[in-house]
Amino acid sequence: MKRCSLFCAGAWPFIFLPLLLLLPLLLIKWHSIEEGVALNARAELSAAGVEWANIETINRGRDVLITGTPPNIAAIELAKEKVMASYGVNRVEVSSDAIPILLPAVAPELKTIITGESVVLRGTLADQESINAIVSQAEQGFGAGNITNALRVGENTSALPNLDGFFLSLVGKSFDLDTLTATLRGNQLSLKGTINSREANTILATQMANGLGLEVENSLTVATPACDVLINELLSSRPINFASGRAIIKNQSYELLENIKSIMRGCPDASFEVSGHSDSKGRLSVNMELSKQRAQAVIDHLADSGLNTTNFTATGYGSSRPIADNDTDEGRALNRRIEFTLKN
Repeated sequence: MKRCSLFCAGAWPFIFLPLLLLLPLLLIKWHSIEEGVALNARAELSAAGVEWANIETINRGRDVLITGTPPNIAAIELAKEKVMASYGVNRVEVSSDAIPILLPAVAPELKTIITGESVVLRGTLADQESINAIVSQAEQGFGAGNITNALRVGENTSALPNLDGFFLSLVGKSFDLDTLTATLRGNQLSLKGTINSREANTILATQMANGLGLEVENSLTVATPACDVLINELLSSRPINFASGRAIIKNQSYELLENIKSIMRGCPDASFEVSGHSDSKGRLSVNMELSKQRAQAVIDHLADSGLNTTNFTATGYGSSRPIADNDTDEGRALNRRIEFTLKN
């Protein structure tokens, strides 16, 4: 009798029947693997605080598909990293629906409005951490009680450049009633308003450009306290006295000129017209020349006493600008005077 080989028709039931019995067990096993992989991946995401991502297993359970709505690209990369690190995962894919449309980054804006020692911060920065850092720097420069924070977080806003020393450079550059505004957009800095001296203006622009590497547009104007008003108020009560018919200052006026010099030191960058005036007695041409010589004598005296008078100009008006009646002694005395007029 002929023996039946393994592939005889009668042997097929003995081959396939055990396989059919094993198939449910294999399906149960693969399902268990899928559940385990998904469970491990979800645990990793939860531990990392990733709440937006959903997990699906594909390709027999060890490959993972991430779905959901991420806040940004960085969130996707974090989710992929955590899922890949979980036990049993072979490969990680991200659903095309989960990849956000990339919008162009918006440049940050920081507007610093300074009036004296008071500072208002406005604009849009990348995150709350950036805002906290800027406020802290401003407080170090101007004091915590002088800062008003109106900054906000902007969507898709890029980071600020390094601003170490930014606020310290702005300290002491504004008078109490004047405003200096420094507006930073990305790497471009616009300076507007008033600053208290030419020297401060030059130093500030240099520090911002060279020290911080910013592109500076400097539209600041130099503010000057009302020195001319203070001086003329002083002169209205005590005029500068000269020898009769000459441009020689009397000794009794030296103290007055010292007081004028003290006021002038408060506005070192100011330009002044020092004008001489006379009464109507005498010839017009003589009065014009004498009044100019007296104005020049005042400038020379201030210069000799140590004041920088480079920006001072002497002008003689003679009797052309009276402030009182030339028909009386009192009026003529008032008309014989020196005045200071601010030119810038």
